Amino acid sequence: MSWAEEKLALRKRFRQMRRRQDRDALAAASGLICDRLLALSQLQKADRVFCYVSYGGEVETRPLLTALLESGKTLLLPRCQLGARIDCVPVSNLDELSPGAYGILEPPQSYPAVDWTQVDFAVIPALACGENGFRLGQGGGYYDRFLSGAGCLSAALCLEEFLIPAVPQEEHDQPVGWIITQRRTLCFEKP
Repeated sequence: MSWAEEKLALRKRFRQMRRRQDRDALAAASGLICDRLLALSQLQKADRVFCYVSYGGEVETRPLLTALLESGKTLLLPRCQLGARIDCVPVSNLDELSPGAYGILEPPQSYPAVDWTQVDFAVIPALACGENGFRLGQGGGYYDRFLSGAGCLSAALCLEEFLIPAVPQEEHDQPVGWIITQRRTLCFEKP
């Protein structure tokens, strides 16, 4: 089985697991994960934080987004564009988000984007993560392209039960600096 085929099989497995998740358990685990993330000194030092808006069983980020705004940081959210590319868009009001191309809440098209290199710290979604520092995304490559271009510190948020020993890597896959679950924080960032 090739890496690509193995990743497809893993995506199928973890999507099925997501559909069976208990919403209350997801909310509780998400709170613990976000607390762990907010405790990271590297995030606390960051001025401009990029973060995804949770959708479809992902670790819930709405409380995290609110906390980042309340802390005075510049919050940047993704907006999907053609060519499997995301814009980094500064926002100050979460009530102005609306469903984008995939039904995920995004900043309005009228909001100007900033260059990826302006991001200090990025919070990246994951379908699953590996203890090897790589994440399994939905397969579009949006966040791998972002990570390769941004060059910033990054963390993936993942439920403990979606953590596996290793995610198969392809040439374009980008590692993250931290993987945070409700039980632990795994660091891959070089000191």
